[in-house]
Formats: sequence, structure tokens, C-alpha cells
Amino acid sequence: MTDGPDDLARLVDALDTILSGDTRRRIVDGTMERGHALDWIARLKSQMEVHRLRAGDETFDLGRDVTRLEARTWEDGFKVLHAWNHQTHEFTSDIVPVLMIDFLERVEAPALYGDDDAGRTTVAILLDYYLLHILALCAMRVWDTVHPTGLLERLTELVERLQGAGGSGHHFVADAETLLIVALSQFHPEEQAYDRIIDKVRQLEIGHQVSFARVSAAVLSAHLRWGFWLMYERDPVRMRRDNVGDYPWLLNSVLTLARAFVASLDAGEDVDERAPVTQSLLQGLAADPYAFTGSPPVSLAEYADDYQELLGILRSHLDVVLDEFEAQKPDKKSYAPLALHFNFPHNTLVAIVTLALLEARPQSLTLNDLFVPEFDTGVGDTQEHLARTLMAFSRGSPDRLGYRGAMLVAYDPFSGLRSFTMTRDTLKKGLGES
Repeated sequence: MTDGPDDLARLVDALDTILSGDTRRRIVDGTMERGHALDWIARLKSQMEVHRLRAGDETFDLGRDVTRLEARTWEDGFKVLHAWNHQTHEFTSDIVPVLMIDFLERVEAPALYGDDDAGRTTVAILLDYYLLHILALCAMRVWDTVHPTGLLERLTELVERLQGAGGSGHHFVADAETLLIVALSQFHPEEQAYDRIIDKVRQLEIGHQVSFARVSAAVLSAHLRWGFWLMYERDPVRMRRDNVGDYPWLLNSVLTLARAFVASLDAGEDVDERAPVTQSLLQGLAADPYAFTGSPPVSLAEYADDYQELLGILRSHLDVVLDEFEAQKPDKKSYAPLALHFNFPHNTLVAIVTLALLEARPQSLTLNDLFVPEFDTGVGDTQEHLARTLMAFSRGSPDRLGYRGAMLVAYDPFSGLRSFTMTRDTLKKGLGES
């Protein structure tokens, strides 16, 4: 049982049960009792809309608890289950998984007209996609409990179970920290809400703070670099003015990683042990290297102490930082996260899920796999192939393009190398490297 409010405890326990044994198989079986794939997803959609899942004779009524948690989260400034409509400037009335079903029906997804196996896979991925969103809502409420770190760890276990046996086999994210990032990265009108989240994250144990910072640095870097290269015509002032709420979050992430880097040095760890933190620190600084060389953006005026601490760390350890960054330098022959750009991570996740649904083929790589250097994935896909597939999907239709026709997901090794060079040279010049 989870400590904290009864609604949160009940919802987490219900998710635990749903993700155990054959419960999801029975939910999918129930949607397939009659009709064809279009009927099956419509049946699942009706269950999602009221948050009431049926597994044979067993019913999981999540509606009351979801509604209460949603209300508290909205009071905090975030709407986790709904999408922001940039045309109407309001949140959608339907939740994101329901919107996904509407999309599949509208485009007449090939998987809905194929064999029963394709239909079943489609239903299973949609069910897991729905449960991912409910888990994300729970992740946003971990601070309602006496032990937020403990609940975050339990939610990571549930994420792993979601992507393990008994479900669709689709992989979404690596952990609960990434659930938080996906929930936060949807556009939210109240910028001060992000400041409050930063204060809450500082209540977590240090290992989870570093995990959150690593994903945050990757996400904010890809997001801001997308704007720098594709939207703001390489003008950091314009970029900062349009992303005020991101900069305190970015500063907190980079400072957390810089502290972890120093702690690793002090502990006598070797370069390889430190490499994941080094890579994340590089990504965070590459988001806007000019912002961390002594002239802070206006949005960081209230964070002078944190900013000065970060500058002190970078200046004191600049030689070793730059040396270890050099080992992370991108090249054209292997996948590099600095070559990946996107407008928002949740849109990237949506694109990955959409492709899986259109093909009725679960994706084996998580969103997090796109944030790290090339590794042997152990599956029949590579990070670069996934990144390029997402780029092709992004430019495949005019309604998927952003400002001035910019692709919402782009992979470009040359811009990755430019970002690295700009970051290295800016740090050298701005922090006094001779």
C-alpha cells in the first residue's frame, strides 16, 4: 500500500493489479468478443473515456481517483492527460489516448483492416499507452506522500512491468523520472508551475535528482537546439524570450549534473564510470552554451546563487570537463544524441507510438534510448534508424510540420557536430580557458 492520500494509494494499487498476471490479456480479449478491429478500439475507447477497464468478470473503476488526482495536478498548473491545442489555445476535452484512437479511425489505419493478430496488437498497444498516462499522473503526485522517492521507485517498477510480459511488448520510457518529464513537457500556460516542480524535485534522494537531471538535460537540449537551428535563426535572445520557463529548469539540471561530476572526481571514479553524467552535462550545456559563461539570461535573475555555484564548478574543473567532453564528440559514423532535435518530447513519444500503431508492430527502443550515444540495442532496430524514421514521419505530411515548415523531429549529424563545437569553444572563451 502507498502512503499518502487514499485516492493515490488506491490508484497505484489498482495499476499494480492491472499490470500483474493475465489482466491485460483479459481486457484485450473482452474488447475482441465480437466485431472487427474498428469495433475493438471503439470498445476500448469507451472504457478509457470513463476510466473503467473490464477484464472478464472483473472491473477496474479508476474514474473517481483519476478525476481527483487530475484536479489536484491542474491546481499545481499541469494537465497531464490532455493535450494543448495550439490553434484554440486551450486543452482538449478528450484525453491523449482517446485522441490517438480518433486519429487511427480518421486515417483508416491499415492495422485496423488487417488480420486479427494486427488488430489485437493495436488494441494492446493502445491499452498500454493509456496505462502509461495514468502512471504519469501518479508520478506527478508522488509529493503527496511522506516518501516521494519510494513511490517514484515503485512507479518505475510498474513502468518496467508495463513493458514486460503480459502486455503489448511496446517500450515507452525507461523510468518514472521520464514519466515526469513527458508529463511536464506538454505546453502549460503557467510558467511558475515549473519553478514549483524544481523545488519538489530537490526533495528526492540525490540519485533520483541526478536521474531526473539527466533526462531533463537531454530533453531541454533537444528542444532548445531545435528552436535555435530551426525556429529562432540562431538567435539565443529570441530563443530565451520564447522559453522563459525552461531556463530555471535547465539551470537546475545542469547544476545537479555538475555537482555529480565533481562528486565522481572526488570519489576517484574513472572516466568510464563518469561518462553517463559527462554526456548529460554536455547535452545540458549545449542547449544554450552562451547562457552559462557569466552573462545569465534575465529568466535566471532570481537564481543568482545557483548560477554562481555552477560557474564556480565549471571554472574550477574546466580542463577536465573539456577533456572528457572531447571523448563525447559526435561523428558522422555513429548515433549521437546532439544530432537529435525535437520541439517537444511528448510529440516525439506520440510519433513513436503512432508508427507502432500504424504498423501494428511494438517498438523495442524507449524514448530514453535516443538520449544516449550509440550502443548495441540487442534488438532489430538502431537508435539512428528510429531517429531517421521519426524525421521521415515528421515531414511526411504538412500538418506534422511546425513553424515555417520545420520538422518537429530532426536528426542531423552535421548540426550535432556544430552544437558540440559551439559549446566547447564558447566554454573555452567565456570561462577563461587559454
